Amino acid sequence: MSEKELSQFYWLRQEIKKIEEQIARFGDGVGAIKFEEHIKSSSPKIQSIQEKRAELLSDLLDARITALEKYIEIESYIEKVEDSEIRQIMRHRFLDLMDWYEIGQEMNCDRTTASKKMRTYIKEHLIKVSHNSQ
Repeated sequence: MSEKELSQFYWLRQEIKKIEEQIARFGDGVGAIKFEEHIKSSSPKIQSIQEKRAELLSDLLDARITALEKYIEIESYIEKVEDSEIRQIMRHRFLDLMDWYEIGQEMNCDRTTASKKMRTYIKEHLIKVSHNSQ
């Protein structure tokens, strides 16, 4: 997994949160009609609104599932890193959103040392993966 893919963790977390907020608002939004009112009215407009709401909700749920799958994939990748030091650096960087200076402080090394170790690991791992897939 590349550094760019790993750095998506933060944005995926934000995206999931926003999607969940949108899903929660569905009960109060346009076209939110109580079941009893829906039964009483068979208006084509109301049915059309409800169908569009159902389609939008389905799209939001699909987007949430996709984001959660990628989120879990990143977490899982980091947890499977065998080198404890690299795994901790990755956790600090991608899960805890620490900057390199903070990571260096936490790991008792220079910020550049921590970033070089992680980037070297990622580069070597990507090379291994590309050789294994050929």
